[in-house]
Amino acid sequence: MSDQTNVRAADYGLPMYFDMQAKMGHTKHLGGRYATQKLAELCQLEPGKTLLNVGSGSGISAAYVAETYGCRVVGVDLLPGMVESARSWAAAKGLADQLEFRVGDAQDLPFDDNQFDALICESVNAFVPDKEKAMREYIRVVKPGGCIGFTEAIWVKAPSETVAEIIAEATGQQFHSPEVWEALFQNSGLVDLHSENHPLSVRDEARNQSGLVGFRDYMKILGRFFRLLFSDRETRSLMRYVGSNPRQYFEYMGFGIYTGRKPK
Repeated sequence: MSDQTNVRAADYGLPMYFDMQAKMGHTKHLGGRYATQKLAELCQLEPGKTLLNVGSGSGISAAYVAETYGCRVVGVDLLPGMVESARSWAAAKGLADQLEFRVGDAQDLPFDDNQFDALICESVNAFVPDKEKAMREYIRVVKPGGCIGFTEAIWVKAPSETVAEIIAEATGQQFHSPEVWEALFQNSGLVDLHSENHPLSVRDEARNQSGLVGFRDYMKILGRFFRLLFSDRETRSLMRYVGSNPRQYFEYMGFGIYTGRKPK
């Protein structure tokens, strides 16, 4: 593992956006706290249950769920830098006993069959090359009767070609319509399916993002971002690329929440 300390997002075909987030100690998903809470409630998380958080990033959602719902959370992420960031976040929040993070690929999870009570992914599967294979892995590691839940970025209306290109180039995501994610669940063999789709607003999104970490920690994260903006050339380049008119993206973008249950 020592040779992985210098692994970068580009080594996995991901954009430098992820390297910037690892340096900031912050990963985000559209819908923020609202989406995480909704997934936790739909998956019936509570003390005594164990959750697998695939694509756990910097560990912010995993820590929020562990603290709020009292369950144990295991997180996996493709990037070693994210795993280290998540471990630091768990320690800072005093939750190291409830949280475990390791390197892992959604398409080949390093766990035994029927191990977890629930599994969630937040803005992860848009980056996964073989989504059907990943879904089979999710189902394999969840116990019979356990819940699988996604929150994913979606187009709420067809975007302009320019907007689609900028989003794909900057974040590596190919946004999809809700029907794509709904079909993935419908074809998986899961039961008790649930889906809901939400448009974005600038105000609600800012509140939901800060709500996952609290105001003080959110200000610290913003501080790290601005330090990166001044000190890191890649961050400046990325922000120039996406920042000319960010509000234009919101009219096209939204997030969907999708859950299903593994048959008993």
